[in-house]
Amino acid sequence: MEQLLPYFKALGDENRIKIVGLLLEREHCVCELMEQLNLSQSTVSHHVKILKRAGMLDERRSGTWNYYSLNKSGFAQVQSLFEDRLFMPVSKAVFRECPSFKKNC
Repeated sequence: MEQLLPYFKALGDENRIKIVGLLLEREHCVCELMEQLNLSQSTVSHHVKILKRAGMLDERRSGTWNYYSLNKSGFAQVQSLFEDRLFMPVSKAVFRECPSFKKNC
Protein backbone atom coordinates (compact mmCIF):
# COMPACT_ATOMS: atom_id res chain seq x y z
CA MET A 1 0.00 0.00 0.00
CA GLU A 2 2.90 2.35 0.61
CA GLN A 3 3.51 2.42 -3.15
CA LEU A 4 0.12 4.09 -3.62
CA LEU A 5 0.80 7.03 -1.28
CA PRO A 6 2.58 9.28 -3.82
CA TYR A 7 -0.32 8.83 -6.25
CA PHE A 8 -2.95 9.60 -3.64
CA LYS A 9 -0.96 12.67 -2.64
CA ALA A 10 -0.52 13.75 -6.24
CA LEU A 11 -4.22 13.38 -7.03
CA GLY A 12 -5.45 14.54 -3.63
CA ASP A 13 -5.58 18.22 -4.52
CA GLU A 14 -8.17 19.98 -6.63
CA ASN A 15 -5.61 22.12 -8.44
CA ARG A 16 -3.53 19.08 -9.39
CA ILE A 17 -6.65 17.39 -10.74
CA LYS A 18 -7.30 20.53 -12.80
CA ILE A 19 -3.72 20.46 -14.11
CA VAL A 20 -4.15 16.84 -15.17
CA GLY A 21 -7.41 17.81 -16.88
CA LEU A 22 -5.71 20.59 -18.83
CA LEU A 23 -2.85 18.29 -19.79
CA LEU A 24 -5.33 15.75 -21.15
CA GLU A 25 -6.00 18.27 -23.92
CA ARG A 26 -2.38 19.14 -24.78
CA GLU A 27 0.97 20.04 -23.25
CA HIS A 28 1.25 23.34 -21.37
CA CYS A 29 3.96 25.54 -19.92
CA VAL A 30 3.65 26.86 -16.36
CA CYS A 31 2.61 30.31 -17.60
CA GLU A 32 -0.37 28.78 -19.46
CA LEU A 33 -1.35 26.75 -16.41
CA MET A 34 -1.09 29.90 -14.26
CA GLU A 35 -3.46 31.74 -16.58
CA GLN A 36 -5.96 28.88 -16.82
CA LEU A 37 -6.04 28.22 -13.06
CA ASN A 38 -5.58 31.80 -11.86
CA LEU A 39 -2.70 30.71 -9.59
CA SER A 40 0.76 32.12 -8.94
CA GLN A 41 3.86 30.74 -10.65
CA SER A 42 5.19 29.30 -7.40
CA THR A 43 1.90 27.52 -6.65
CA VAL A 44 1.68 25.98 -10.13
CA SER A 45 5.35 24.96 -9.98
CA HIS A 46 4.75 23.30 -6.60
CA HIS A 47 1.82 21.29 -7.98
CA VAL A 48 3.75 20.33 -11.11
CA LYS A 49 6.68 19.17 -8.95
CA ILE A 50 4.41 16.84 -6.95
CA LEU A 51 2.87 15.39 -10.12
CA LYS A 52 6.33 14.92 -11.65
CA ARG A 53 7.64 13.23 -8.50
CA ALA A 54 4.75 10.75 -8.74
CA GLY A 55 5.77 9.98 -12.33
CA MET A 56 2.62 11.42 -13.84
CA LEU A 57 4.18 14.18 -15.96
CA ASP A 58 6.78 14.45 -18.68
CA GLU A 59 8.79 17.61 -19.20
CA ARG A 60 10.08 18.98 -22.50
CA ARG A 61 12.44 21.94 -22.66
CA SER A 62 12.24 24.38 -25.55
CA GLY A 63 14.58 27.33 -25.20
CA THR A 64 13.86 28.87 -21.83
CA TRP A 65 10.41 27.27 -21.52
CA ASN A 66 9.48 23.93 -19.97
CA TYR A 67 6.40 22.22 -21.35
CA TYR A 68 4.54 19.57 -19.40
CA SER A 69 2.45 16.68 -20.65
CA LEU A 70 0.97 13.54 -19.14
CA ASN A 71 3.27 10.57 -18.79
CA LYS A 72 1.08 7.79 -20.18
CA SER A 73 3.31 5.01 -18.85
CA GLY A 74 3.21 6.68 -15.42
CA PHE A 75 -0.58 6.59 -15.45
CA ALA A 76 -0.52 2.97 -16.65
CA GLN A 77 1.66 2.13 -13.64
CA VAL A 78 -0.83 3.90 -11.35
CA GLN A 79 -3.67 1.93 -12.88
CA SER A 80 -1.78 -1.33 -12.41
CA LEU A 81 -0.97 -0.55 -8.78
CA PHE A 82 -4.58 0.40 -8.04
CA GLU A 83 -5.83 -2.82 -9.56
CA ASP A 84 -3.24 -5.03 -7.84
CA ARG A 85 -3.12 -3.36 -4.43
CA LEU A 86 -6.56 -1.89 -3.99
CA PHE A 87 -9.30 -3.24 -6.24
CA MET A 88 -8.36 -6.92 -6.49
CA PRO A 89 -8.09 -7.46 -2.71
CA VAL A 90 -11.42 -5.69 -2.19
CA SER A 91 -13.23 -7.69 -4.86
CA LYS A 92 -11.80 -10.96 -3.53
CA ALA A 93 -12.91 -10.06 0.01
CA VAL A 94 -16.42 -9.17 -1.17
CA PHE A 95 -16.87 -12.46 -2.98
CA ARG A 96 -15.35 -14.44 -0.11
CA GLU A 97 -17.64 -12.80 2.46
CA CYS A 98 -20.83 -12.88 0.41
CA PRO A 99 -23.17 -15.28 2.27
CA SER A 100 -24.94 -16.36 -0.88
CA PHE A 101 -21.88 -16.42 -3.14
CA LYS A 102 -23.01 -19.74 -4.57
CA LYS A 103 -26.42 -18.17 -5.23
CA ASN A 104 -25.00 -15.36 -7.41
CA CYS A 105 -24.95 -12.71 -4.70
